[in-house]
Amino acid sequence: MGIFGDDKLQDERIAALESHVRTLTEIVQANQGDLAEGRIAILELQAQLGEKVSASDIDPTIVKLNEDLATARKQHEKSSAAASESWATLQGGVRNAFATLRESIQQASDRIKKG
Repeated sequence: MGIFGDDKLQDERIAALESHVRTLTEIVQANQGDLAEGRIAILELQAQLGEKVSASDIDPTIVKLNEDLATARKQHEKSSAAASESWATLQGGVRNAFATLRESIQQASDRIKKG
């Protein structure tokens, strides 16, 4: 017997909570991608305005960051379409993709600051 005295009701509530958590997770991941895209644009502007890094130095970095962003977005799409059984595994992949993207953005930012 479930904690609410009704197994069906308990299962429905757990399913609703899981759905809510998944939706929130997908929203957070989409926001991470959007924020990363904004940071990449800011890095481009900093490089151009500060003239601390030549265009030839920053262009490969921006290309790499955009590739990392594309990878992170693809992982996000996979996690959104995943079945319940593999959701946790795919979420780990998404977290890793965004961690790599954040690290790449930080390295590019540090590079621009050092100029």
